[in-house]
Amino acid sequence: MKIMKMKILILMLAFALPYTASAQCTKKLDFHRLRVKQPWAYNNLSKSATCTSGNQYEFVLTLTKGKDYRIQFFAASVFNNTMNFKIIDMSTQKTVMDLPGNIYEPGAGKQVLTDYFDEDRGKMIHPYFDFFPASTAKLKIIIDIPVAKQEIEASDSYQAPEQKNRGCLTVLVLDKPASGGW
Repeated sequence: MKIMKMKILILMLAFALPYTASAQCTKKLDFHRLRVKQPWAYNNLSKSATCTSGNQYEFVLTLTKGKDYRIQFFAASVFNNTMNFKIIDMSTQKTVMDLPGNIYEPGAGKQVLTDYFDEDRGKMIHPYFDFFPASTAKLKIIIDIPVAKQEIEASDSYQAPEQKNRGCLTVLVLDKPASGGW
């Protein structure tokens, strides 16, 4: 009888874990949504999902004329900001942005996830990317999360095992009425 109860408990936990992870990602998105400052507004195109290292994720974003857009990315600390972000204009197939999650010398337009100090504003800024569509545009966001190698001191003949990490990845989309001139 005890074995049967244990099997049922394990099955319940196995089914509950994906829902818990999904709920955590929803909470992260809500956290960022509540921190949006005027004149920007939260856009429902924003997404937050549980992702796993060793995978590539794609997200298509449709931007419309008459609005300015700001995109920000946030990732769980388990990924250690080691991922690559690419944005492609689907109408021209041109790469609009191709940046790492972090680099050693952060600054505006150099990385996607690591905050940097803005001398003009005198404060830390989380990277953002602004888009001002002249007509409706579709952007494909590609996020590549490599598998982390475990840091183990070993001989040259020993291969460290791959470590698959799992955590939330958030694409925050903000918008405001177009500033004109576009």
